[in-house]
Amino acid sequence: MSDDYQFSDSRALSEPFAQQLSQQQPDGALAWLTAILATQAPALRSSNATLLAYTGNPAATDWIDANVGSPVAGQWGVAAALLDTPWPRIAGWLGQGGAHRLMALDTLLAYRKPAVNMSPLEQIAAPVLPQAPARAELDAALAACLAASPTPRIQAAVNSIQQHADDILRGGPRGVAVADLPRLYLDPAPFKDACSILERHETVVGGMRQNLQNLLKGIL
Repeated sequence: MSDDYQFSDSRALSEPFAQQLSQQQPDGALAWLTAILATQAPALRSSNATLLAYTGNPAATDWIDANVGSPVAGQWGVAAALLDTPWPRIAGWLGQGGAHRLMALDTLLAYRKPAVNMSPLEQIAAPVLPQAPARAELDAALAACLAASPTPRIQAAVNSIQQHADDILRGGPRGVAVADLPRLYLDPAPFKDACSILERHETVVGGMRQNLQNLLKGIL
């Protein structure tokens, strides 16, 4: 059955994944999803990684830790943040280097305050970094990371994290608990601020569609 979805992206997986969430316990939904991801090419697996968080299963973090690999898309970090990955584990990833270092940076950035360039579900979930460090500790970890791997991608990620550091370290309650992420995926409307976030998203997407149509009319 998992081979049936070997070439499926997150949109194609959305309906069968929703069925699993509504019919299975978190362990069953995670087992179904990881069996599919294991059959997929690395780039597609990376693009689908965010779905792991919506199983609402904390064990998904261990699967992410064991399976993250190149190309490291930002979805790995988004999933890790949605799953409440705490600072000590992120710091360990930073020190590990390679794919884990890139994922750690993406995870930190995913802990910033909700913004319109995030998906609506991410904005509603609004994850908050557990066991957040002091600003000096974060800065020291980022400096060590950059010294070890001064690549353009890491430089850009470190710059973004530093710009959003106060948001990332803000503390306080998150928007949606990890255990409730399956319900959020199935029906976001009942959650706090969901209606305004979804309406704003539709307005942005509608504007982008109109701009594209205008562009195409100009070309044709």
